[in-house]
Amino acid sequence: TIDYLKISGGIFHDCAVHDIDLVTWIVGEYPTEVFSSATSLIPEIAAINDHDNVSITLTFPSGTIAAIDLSRFACYGYDQRLEVFGAKGMLQAKNEFPEGTVHYTEQTTSEVPIYYSFPSRYLDGYKNELNHFLDVVQSGGEVTMSVTDRMTSAVSKIADACEESARTKTRVTLEWSPEEIPQGYC
Repeated sequence: TIDYLKISGGIFHDCAVHDIDLVTWIVGEYPTEVFSSATSLIPEIAAINDHDNVSITLTFPSGTIAAIDLSRFACYGYDQRLEVFGAKGMLQAKNEFPEGTVHYTEQTTSEVPIYYSFPSRYLDGYKNELNHFLDVVQSGGEVTMSVTDRMTSAVSKIADACEESARTKTRVTLEWSPEEIPQGYC
């Protein structure tokens, strides 16, 4: 809803942070340059100075380039895909469907639509997180996640740079001090 979007922090901090987090985790580095382009085609979103379509390019120290596309109005469902290209091939994570059935007829092919929302797409993940949390609290199990304040701050810094780039229509350079880089990242 527009009421939520007014307090969401904008598309870069509401949506892009998740993709930025995933990309930096896969690459194992933080970008040194970002460029973003953003538009507001939905008048209600434009009226609150937010965007509904965004394209982001991240350039990493290794030379890796990542492209992120965001849209607030994928009418067909919660569209989140990933492709990683490299010298030895490609890895692709496609959209998930509530069921795997595809119906073929002489005239057409159809399948159940993709999940409609973030909560429906990641329901199993939420259940797993809650079960892990309860295991830690109730039985003293070991915490298996490794998110640090450094990671959260770094992703926010990247989102800020993406937002600045869209606003100024220029590339934004990022510099990282050793204190900002989590263990295992470059």
